[in-house]
Amino acid sequence: MVGLLFWVNPGNTQISFMSKQTSEALEIHEYMNEKNIIMSFMGELTHQVTTSLLKNLKESMSYSNVNLMTQKRLYGIIVECLDNIAKHWAALDIQKVMGRSSPPIFMLSKKGNYYYIVTGNHVSNEQVAALATKIEMVNSLDKKGLQDFYRQTLAQESPLDRDNAGLGIIDIALKSGNKLEYEFRPITETVSFYVVQARILI
Repeated sequence: MVGLLFWVNPGNTQISFMSKQTSEALEIHEYMNEKNIIMSFMGELTHQVTTSLLKNLKESMSYSNVNLMTQKRLYGIIVECLDNIAKHWAALDIQKVMGRSSPPIFMLSKKGNYYYIVTGNHVSNEQVAALATKIEMVNSLDKKGLQDFYRQTLAQESPLDRDNAGLGIIDIALKSGNKLEYEFRPITETVSFYVVQARILI
C-alpha cells in the first residue's frame, strides 16, 4: 500500500492528501524553481538522447533574450560536456564495478548574469589525480595560455588519448571564459563521482 502524507495549512482551508512519491516530486519541483534550473537530465546518454537534449536546448534558447554569440558559446560548451560524459560512461562499467546502475547527470541553470552548466559522472579512482591536475592546469591559464595549451595537447595526444576528454576540458574553459569548479567524491575504493561546473557570462 502506498503511504500517504496528510497536510493542513492552518492559514488556509486547503487540505491535501499526498503520497510520498507526490511529495518528493513537489519538493524537486520547488528546488528546480528556486535554483532556476532550465534543463536537467539523469540517465544513459545515448546518441538519440543527446540529440534530443540538444534539440530542446536550441528551441529553448531561440525564445530567450540572450544574444546569438552567447547562445553559440553555451551550446558549444554543452555539446562538449555531454560528449565528455559519454566518453567517461563508456570507459567505466558502473554496473560491474558497483553492482548497480548509477547514471550520469546534466543540469543547466541560470542565476543573475550567468548560466551554470553542471555535469556529474563516475570515474575510476585511477583517473582522479590526472583529471584534477588537468583542471588545475587549465584554471591557472589565461585565454592565450589556454589556446597554446590546446594546440600543445592536440599535437602530443594520440587519437585514443583525445577520447579521454583531455581536450574537452580545455575547450570548455576557453568557451566559458571562466575557471572550472570541480569535485571528486569517493563512492567506493575504486570509483568516485566526478562533478564539473562551468559558468558563462550572459
